[in-house]
Amino acid sequence: MVSPPALLALLALSWATWGAGTGTVVVQAPAQVSGLLNGSLLLPCHLQPLEPNAQVTQVTWMRQDSEGGLHKVAVRHPTRGPSLAEPERIRFASADLLDASLRVSELRAEDQANYSCQFATFPMGSGIAWTWLRVLAKPWNTAEAQEVPLRPSTREPVPVARCSSKGGRPPAKVTWSPFLNGSANSTVEPGPLPGTYTVNSFFTLVPSSQADGRNVTCRVEHESQEEPAVLLVTLAVPYPPEVTISGYDDNWYVGQDEVTLNCEARSNPEPTDFAWNTTTGPLPSFAVAQGTQLLISTNQAINMTFICRVTNALGTSQKEQTILVKDPEGSRLSPGAIIGIVVATIAFVILIVAGILYFKLHRGRDGHRDRPRPSENGDVTYAQVPLDGPAESTR
Repeated sequence: MVSPPALLALLALSWATWGAGTGTVVVQAPAQVSGLLNGSLLLPCHLQPLEPNAQVTQVTWMRQDSEGGLHKVAVRHPTRGPSLAEPERIRFASADLLDASLRVSELRAEDQANYSCQFATFPMGSGIAWTWLRVLAKPWNTAEAQEVPLRPSTREPVPVARCSSKGGRPPAKVTWSPFLNGSANSTVEPGPLPGTYTVNSFFTLVPSSQADGRNVTCRVEHESQEEPAVLLVTLAVPYPPEVTISGYDDNWYVGQDEVTLNCEARSNPEPTDFAWNTTTGPLPSFAVAQGTQLLISTNQAINMTFICRVTNALGTSQKEQTILVKDPEGSRLSPGAIIGIVVATIAFVILIVAGILYFKLHRGRDGHRDRPRPSENGDVTYAQVPLDGPAESTR
């Protein structure tokens, strides 16, 4: 029995073993070959040219099972010819004694194993090489949006898309992008054929308007495919109505033509009902609802908050809009008010001017008071008084 470490070493190398002669028997074979389930492949094995006096006495192919046991697959003798375990599926690819390559058809999952190719020669001895045969199955890949049950939002994630990679060998790798705050859950189960696998990946998220109508991509990677399979899915995510009201521009006046408020809603499924009222109760007589529109007559001043309620299969949502219809007459000034404003303005200007004149006059008088006036006795002469006694007059 060959141990697992020894098998790994055999997979990495093709090598020759013992020989009775003086030369070396070199057997060449790839470390690994791959084929598709139900397809065919070639198991290559060649003997390097021998010395002139040497000859091949027998070629033997063996298959090692999962427990390490060896089973004969094919034997070829130079004179007695080939002996095959399954001649309907396995045969030698060439009559050349130095080429022991096997052609294997109708590949099965159980064909995946480690195979030895051994040449026996005389008088040089024997050489052996090992090849790991892998059996692959190309998966069938599909992706689709999932129908989400119509139920009140619980803020719990639900599956919104499914990607399936069916009948692959080994199991495929499935990823999603972008995540949209979601997550992926994958399961692996037996495929439709023995030895194959089916991978089901579900993309889940909390239903919202941000996810509805968005595209997500399922990417399936498998070694039997030259390029990853990229599958696009458009999400259909149910959510309750999201309501907006448009039409009011904060510039409505009494006497305008009839004005309109528009109630708009995004939802999945589509809304089933639009209802208008006010914060104080039913609609007044000057407001008439026509489905998504509210027609308002502007023959009077209005200061009121209107409500639009929208319902779909998941629930009801609403939006409020306060409008102010202004009276242009009430906003104009009466003639008496205008005269009063003019008089007050003139009086204010006069007061300002009087204040300025008073200030200038007051500063002028103070300036004259500070000047020195001449003496009534004429000019006066002053002398410096000495510090040590009285001074004499010079007059």
